[in-house]
Amino acid sequence: MARIILLSFLTICLSACGTNSVVNSVKIERVKIPAELLEIPPLSRPQVSNELEILNAYSLLFYHYKRCTINMEQIKKLNEGGE
Repeated sequence: MARIILLSFLTICLSACGTNSVVNSVKIERVKIPAELLEIPPLSRPQVSNELEILNAYSLLFYHYKRCTINMEQIKKLNEGGE
């Protein structure tokens, strides 16, 4: 339960980061979220020794970032009652 509330809070925070909006009210609803959308394995710190490995590390980081954003979008759809 705490994971869902924390994730919802983070979703609100991340979606409001790019705007100058203010949250006036918060409504908490129970939503069944599949475990695969909530679990994200931690990334290991890359060991790099040249520019190609640095590019690969950034590429991997971006891949995981996009995966997180896709999971957040799917959670938003579930929260809105879609899909």
